[in-house]
Amino acid sequence: MTGYVEPKDLKQQAPLAPTGDISPLVELGKLLQKEASVHNIHNVFDDGGYKELLLMSLFNLKKLNRTGDDAVDEQNRQYEIKTVARISSSGKRKKSLSVTTEHTLTRKNIERYRAVHLWIVAVFDQAEPEAIYEITPLSLEPKFQEWEAKLATQEQRHTEGGATVHLNNPKISLKFIAEHGTKVWPSAPS
Repeated sequence: MTGYVEPKDLKQQAPLAPTGDISPLVELGKLLQKEASVHNIHNVFDDGGYKELLLMSLFNLKKLNRTGDDAVDEQNRQYEIKTVARISSSGKRKKSLSVTTEHTLTRKNIERYRAVHLWIVAVFDQAEPEAIYEITPLSLEPKFQEWEAKLATQEQRHTEGGATVHLNNPKISLKFIAEHGTKVWPSAPS
């Protein structure tokens, strides 16, 4: 039996020693988190928290729980929030952009999507918002119907077994959002 043998030269290396001053960054982080907490974002650095903080602040919204709708306003109207990254995780500028939906999109998700007041779709170029759109569920109805037709086809094929039928993350092109929604930020010059 062979086991792991630690190379001798690793034992002789000095431990990792901090050499930089992170206190200015920590102070910035604490300020961001303080503001995020006001909007119910409990970790501004996880899962799009910074982007959500900007959207919650811009539109005076509160973040909802992880499951279901994303945000609520003072009139208790609920919103679906989607963010789109212009730059890929490898640092490349994307040629075409689309909005992702749900990893396992079901009829229940579609009904929830129909019931929100608005969708807010924000395109980010790294840390900066590039464009923010609002789009009504009524404007998204062609997509909802398309997904329901695909689900119906899958349901016909999978009648036995009782498994929940779903679509794997259908996307909506940003072009569709721009054509059928309204750009709300930055506002057009008067």
